[in-house]
Amino acid sequence: MAIITRVYLVRHGETDANRNGIIQGQLDTPLNGVGIKQASLVGEALRDVPFSMAYSSDLSRATRTAEAILAHHPTLQVHEQKELRERDMGDMQGKSAQALKGVRLVVSTDRTVESGPFFAARAVTWWNRTILQRTESLSQEDHPQHILVTSHGGFIATLVQTLIQSRKLNSAPGIVIWGCVNSSVTIIEVNEKQKGVVIQYGNTSHLEGANLDNVVEENVDETQV
Repeated sequence: MAIITRVYLVRHGETDANRNGIIQGQLDTPLNGVGIKQASLVGEALRDVPFSMAYSSDLSRATRTAEAILAHHPTLQVHEQKELRERDMGDMQGKSAQALKGVRLVVSTDRTVESGPFFAARAVTWWNRTILQRTESLSQEDHPQHILVTSHGGFIATLVQTLIQSRKLNSAPGIVIWGCVNSSVTIIEVNEKQKGVVIQYGNTSHLEGANLDNVVEENVDETQV
């Protein structure tokens, strides 16, 4: 079955909040020095991908990452979309995850936090409206279209897990859905029947040998989803 669209989901580069275990949610935190370097490296890794469209969360850590990638694709403009933001963590935003006790319990009871079902629905609605509708319009194309999406760890993990649970996605053999670290690349192929396959998840091979400080493995926003 023909592959119509290949979607590249890229998590933004590192921020000081990531490094310090601070819950960001929808706070607009900038990339730190490591994050800027990570964004540059993922841009180099994707420089030969013939992107036809680019979307990004409107939070600066995501848009700055998109800009680093699109530096190699000067004819493309990034389309900022609020729907691609991280989960709104309400009153928990800006607080240290380590300092909070029973964080998961707080998430489930704090009415200022975007609910898990609402967050998952937001992610899937974005996918249906932005990716699948575009795929449908491209069904007669001879070659797959390549779409760049820069977003957040919690959003990417929730989107992929929810689509797999609803059987809109499958995972290719050997693919493990695990943590989505800074500047990692996840690739989903969508066929003419609008069914998807995750062919790569959370890949950070572009960071190997870069002499960066220890990569932050835990995403405190994602672990609360």
